[in-house]
Amino acid sequence: MEQELGIPISREIVTEDTQRAIRKKLSKMSHADQAQLAWYTYWLLVIRAVSFGAGLVGFKGPPDQNGEAEIGYGMDQSYQQQGYTTEAVKAMIAWAFEETSCRAVVARNTRKSNLASQRVLHKAGMKVYEESEDAFCLRVER
Repeated sequence: MEQELGIPISREIVTEDTQRAIRKKLSKMSHADQAQLAWYTYWLLVIRAVSFGAGLVGFKGPPDQNGEAEIGYGMDQSYQQQGYTTEAVKAMIAWAFEETSCRAVVARNTRKSNLASQRVLHKAGMKVYEESEDAFCLRVER
């Protein structure tokens, strides 16, 4: 991908978990309706000023039977707390709500210890709707 785009991509964001998620998405994409493929895509967050792929954002699939689409993202630590992730999450929420079947965007199982992610989600307009011992589930409705 680096060669194709001509920019370096953070090694920090391509974790084993990310690679596993990508493999899972590719498997789902092979059976998905062509019109649904964008819902399985990870979008690379490119910091233009330095031509660097610093993060990923995407949905875990199209809206479910309740009209909920689950968002996921990750950002290189060196580029956190600069507003990039919040900007990307807000843009993805806006994109999702262009689809009439999407009534809410959710972030499930956001660890309570992950304060940075909680800040991003709150700044993007999401509110806690469920809580477990170690995680929050947040959502924003259309």
